Amino acid sequence: MDRAAVSDKKARARRVEGGSRLVRETLRAAVLRVLAEGPSHGYQILKKIEEATQGYWRPTPGTLYPLLDQLEREGVIEKAGVERSNVKSGKRIRYRLTEKGWRELASIVLTKARIRPYYTIFQVVDAIGYLRGAGLDSEAREACETLRRGIRELLERLDASCPGGEA
Repeated sequence: MDRAAVSDKKARARRVEGGSRLVRETLRAAVLRVLAEGPSHGYQILKKIEEATQGYWRPTPGTLYPLLDQLEREGVIEKAGVERSNVKSGKRIRYRLTEKGWRELASIVLTKARIRPYYTIFQVVDAIGYLRGAGLDSEAREACETLRRGIRELLERLDASCPGGEA
């Protein structure tokens, strides 16, 4: 294999590795968010993430369960109980956040609250203008309506979570 091919192969490997890191970080945040609702077992966590993303993302068990093991080793989550009745695989382990887990979730929420509005402007709002400039008006219109719907829901839920003008 020549040098250029080796270099290209290494660059692709770094992109894949970086992409998988992003997925792991996103899944980690999603797991902590689900467990903030209360103790859950792996399958419940998968279903809640799938529902929250309206079916666009359903992490695989092969990604989730090693992460749960890692989070437990790190002291971010702990076992909240084991169900054995009516379980095909023998047992279901329910997990809950520890104090360390709650603090990590708070850090994630604060970071996302600071970054997300600007990231959305950059990645979505500005890009809609570029779609229009490229002659993709119907796609831009659909993106605008989808974003407006999401913003309305976001504001309703923000008002419910932050009463009294805290937002």
